[in-house]
Amino acid sequence: MNTKERTGWRLLKKYLGQIIFNSVIALSGLLMFGATDISDSKGGSVALILLLMSILSAGNYSFIKMANSGKKAFQPSYVLTEQTFDSLNEPKDYLEVMKDLKNYPLCRNEAAQMIEQWNTYRKKAETLDAISSSGGVYEVVNQDVESVMLNNMILFMKRAAILQSASRSDEIAIHRKYLTELVGRNDKVLKDYTELLIEASQLTGDDSGKAEVKSLNMIIESIRAYRQELESGDKNE
Repeated sequence: MNTKERTGWRLLKKYLGQIIFNSVIALSGLLMFGATDISDSKGGSVALILLLMSILSAGNYSFIKMANSGKKAFQPSYVLTEQTFDSLNEPKDYLEVMKDLKNYPLCRNEAAQMIEQWNTYRKKAETLDAISSSGGVYEVVNQDVESVMLNNMILFMKRAAILQSASRSDEIAIHRKYLTELVGRNDKVLKDYTELLIEASQLTGDDSGKAEVKSLNMIIESIRAYRQELESGDKNE
């Protein structure tokens, strides 16, 4: 399937409910004209046409309103509940919720990016283990990075829960901007982590032990300070 076909399929899925609604109303109008004697009455015909136009107008307005709020016709909105947050015990639990949020139109792209960022982090963590002696200071770094990314996922979920109850376009825009900021935070963490990998790969020779402790401790403190800044900032929101 080429790009044009994929675009057409996405548009069809997006407007399928509206297409079905308009088709049903149009078919109903034809059946009513054909199965009754209303067409013999000029006043009755005009009244029926006006009724059908009113139904179509009200229905299409509802579809447009739902689309602007991120909802889909004939589909229940995803709702984050208290049980959702109580179930967050392991990283896989976080990822399951984020995968569900990919089905919510208003944060689909951001949720997909957060999942991809997590997968990227895991690959980098495996690389760090491969090029260095795992454990010790490297393990602390991994724990800090993982903690930051999981914390950002929780913040993402909380804001997505608020977003689901938003109705005004300006309110929706504010929440979506915050979700984009969370994605940016993860990008910053991954950039720092990549620099760590580069440093670790260059630590060779007799003096690598001293260089390792100095450089890694600096990165550890940087990540810890970054995490504390995020947590304190979000508490004040």
